[in-house]
Amino acid sequence: MFYHLIKVEKGVFSLKSSRRKSFIFFVVIVCLLLFFGPIIFSSISGAQTQTEKKAQQENLVTIHGEDTLTITTTDSFSPEQYYKAVDDKFQPVQMKYTDVHADQPGRYALTLTAKKKKDSVIRTVLIIVKEKKPREKEKTENKTPASSTSKETAVKSTNNSVTPPPANPIPPVENPPAAAEGTVETTPQQEPAQVAQETPQVPPEAAKPAAEAPAPQPATQPNQIIFLGHSLPYQNGGQGSGQGIINGGSLAATWGGNPIQSGTDNQNTHFIGHNPGIFSPVLSLNPSDAITVTDSAGNPTTYIVNGLVQVDDSGVNIASGQDNWDQITSAGGGERITLQTCIGDSVNLIVYAQA
Repeated sequence: MFYHLIKVEKGVFSLKSSRRKSFIFFVVIVCLLLFFGPIIFSSISGAQTQTEKKAQQENLVTIHGEDTLTITTTDSFSPEQYYKAVDDKFQPVQMKYTDVHADQPGRYALTLTAKKKKDSVIRTVLIIVKEKKPREKEKTENKTPASSTSKETAVKSTNNSVTPPPANPIPPVENPPAAAEGTVETTPQQEPAQVAQETPQVPPEAAKPAAEAPAPQPATQPNQIIFLGHSLPYQNGGQGSGQGIINGGSLAATWGGNPIQSGTDNQNTHFIGHNPGIFSPVLSLNPSDAITVTDSAGNPTTYIVNGLVQVDDSGVNIASGQDNWDQITSAGGGERITLQTCIGDSVNLIVYAQA
């Protein structure tokens, strides 16, 4: 009987021990849940938030370009030349815009709209249209016909110098009876002689412009960029060999856009050149200045400067942070040219000009 009691006591002890172990295990589990629960919950919540942000960023649309753009009057203004809409992966997004009367001077509000999936953006910018300077128009008109103008001047000068001789001999014809007076006969003879002496002196002076007429020939020479009295030779190179051309000598070269310059392809050609070097005169260009470019056949096309910006080596506008890469290197935007030269270790001057 004593033995039986001992067994019972052992059974009770073992039962209490198992319950105690279960309780301790339960407490440990609860503690672990209390400790790791918030961490697990925050991780799940953070993952969901990142997923939502990523989904939002995938639909993000941005319109790049200047807040204020100054151009000269033109019949072919295209906002897509100066502004572009892209998504978060820099893929182009279709953009809509309001009309601007770029053929009339004034200040216009241009509204740009772009949309992709659920994300859309509306941006309003200021377009300032200025009248072309008359002197620039005359400059571009007078560059090519300079030789013909000189010839006309020479002809007019010659005609004016030849006209007096027939007028002066009239007195002797009107006064034949006065032959007895030697002084009367001598005076008319001396006047034509003087005129005859003066006459050959005038044509050479007038003929000088005609002799100097070949001076404007650089305007018709092939592969020339001409502005402000400078004539800069260039070579068609493209992205494959443009950099090598400008590094190899005193030449500019085409790089972006259409690598073969043409004034009739209705496209952009991007020219590059060193400063100091062949493109140093580019720093003196201002809005409304005229630039004449001849193609490989010598055919000239005149462009008017309508924008100047400074960008880094990636084409990002230093002042606004906008990406101008496509505007600089793309072939679109109508008949235009883009000149690029460095003004610092990582700063480049960009000159836009439209035909």
